[in-house]
Amino acid sequence: MKPAIDVVNVSKVYRRYARRRQFATLKSALLDGSLLGDLKPDETFQALKNVSFSVAKGCTYGVIGSNGSGKSTLLKCVAGITRPTEGNVTVDGRISALIELGAGFHPEISGRENIFINGIMLGLTKKEVQRRFDEIVEFAEMQDFIDAPVKTYSSGMYMRLGFAVAIHVDPEVLLVDEVLAVGDKGFTHKCLDKFSEFRRRNKSILLVTHSLDLVEKFCDEAHWLDKGVTKGEGDPKRVVAAYIINVEDTEENSLAKAESERVAASAVRDPEEAPLNPVADAGSVKDGFKSTEGRWGTREIEIAQVSIGGPDGESGHVFQSGDDIQVHMVVTARESITDFVFGLGLFNADGVCVYGTNTNLEEFQPTEITGEGTVTFEIDSLDLVEGTYRLDLAAHKADGYPYDYHRLLYTFRIKSRVRDVGIYRPAHRWTFGGGITFKGRLERPQAASRKPIMTLSLRAAQVLVQQARGAGQVVVFTNGVFDVLHPGHVRYLRDARALGDLLIVGVNSDRSVRALGKSPDRPINPEGERAEVLTALASVDAVVVFDEDTPHAIVSALLPDILVKGADWGADAIVGRDVVEARGGKVVQIELAQGYSTTAIVERIRM
Repeated sequence: MKPAIDVVNVSKVYRRYARRRQFATLKSALLDGSLLGDLKPDETFQALKNVSFSVAKGCTYGVIGSNGSGKSTLLKCVAGITRPTEGNVTVDGRISALIELGAGFHPEISGRENIFINGIMLGLTKKEVQRRFDEIVEFAEMQDFIDAPVKTYSSGMYMRLGFAVAIHVDPEVLLVDEVLAVGDKGFTHKCLDKFSEFRRRNKSILLVTHSLDLVEKFCDEAHWLDKGVTKGEGDPKRVVAAYIINVEDTEENSLAKAESERVAASAVRDPEEAPLNPVADAGSVKDGFKSTEGRWGTREIEIAQVSIGGPDGESGHVFQSGDDIQVHMVVTARESITDFVFGLGLFNADGVCVYGTNTNLEEFQPTEITGEGTVTFEIDSLDLVEGTYRLDLAAHKADGYPYDYHRLLYTFRIKSRVRDVGIYRPAHRWTFGGGITFKGRLERPQAASRKPIMTLSLRAAQVLVQQARGAGQVVVFTNGVFDVLHPGHVRYLRDARALGDLLIVGVNSDRSVRALGKSPDRPINPEGERAEVLTALASVDAVVVFDEDTPHAIVSALLPDILVKGADWGADAIVGRDVVEARGGKVVQIELAQGYSTTAIVERIRM
């Protein structure tokens, strides 16, 4: 069947308008040089680069990406508002586009007149507009204002009227940019209901949005753009998960750079300017991002290095709500000191002290510090709502005399798919009785599901494990070559999956297989194909390809609750057993299916 939208290798290049290259008129542009072809690379901006996708009839297709990624440019190319510099766009059927608020509305005339003008522009006859007029006005909730000039409308009224006209043209293809964000909740639900109706009627929708929940709930497929380049396409949950991981990595790099600059630029102040200690002075911080950050103290004890670690033990700046967090300090003392206190203060972006403590308050009795040492402050479950937070860290005497005070130098971000408010997220539950009933909770994306997720990087798998733990799920891990997937493997993986809620499979890379000395012509299939076949199994939630000769590094990084191996392995030979059991996990050995041997199958294939 012919697709509703077919985008093939579309690129769009804009010129950067520098004053020295501006043309006064079209004539001067034609006489003095071409509009685009003669421009230097630094005088152009490529909004899209070789973007291709197809939208089947009746499909709701979501496009996501950060600001400036090319989403709106892509939509304008599909709508015919602008032409691609290279490539082709084909649309089968009548298009209705809602790309900008009030696009095509004349501000000086009434909403009534604009409905007729827009309807005719979108391909309806005057009689067809008249027949649908009352329905459009009712949907837009504009009965009291339809005869007022459009210039008197609020942005929400613009959006409602524009959306109502666009969908009542009864298009085969509806193009929608990020316009629902300005609507109230009631109208947004009406729009989403209309989307569902369009899908039932086999209409096609191309939706550009920053609402990831909307993409996961309503879209059949998703497309991720980043700086004009396709970064992912396919199942919405997979694409959204990959996008979130990328956003977190970007935030991680940004926060790390900013923190490095703050620490490097922190001024050494006179000790007398310092607060007595990070707990007693916590109330003086009025705004965590306007308060003066800095560093001061005598440095008799120096906080030489600070890092914040997550559940994987690696330092970072972006964590999930409920993660285990550790604040690590490397401290040095110039000489032996017996009077010392270590303190920590945690602030949100508004300057509210979330928590503060020190070793003196908690009645640790100091004995001596000499040379280099380490201090680690651990929180088993940092149940904060989504937001940005800052740390005060200090080493001082019991009377507050500062050795080394770090004020608001260290920033980290908490992420959460739950949009609650405040600061703290206590563990909780709802119960109802009597005449109170609910249909149930709205379905939210889960950290793990019984459907395969995807082939992941190790970092992405760590995030997945963190999310699963936050949801109280049990993580199972196993590993192998899997170069010939046979019924014995299928049974083994099914039994492994039954032990928990999330099964991650580690697959040896092609290099790793050859290093293990299996044989010169193994693996039979390349690592990418082996991973793809495994993710097709209902029992497998995610696959990670690892390049090491043993899975010890990946087991140490993921820290599964259950490590699974075949019963033919000796207990002492199971790599990673020590890591799992050290944190209270289990190692389970599963009996192999009789009659299935990968080596025998490989030899039979060769014959």
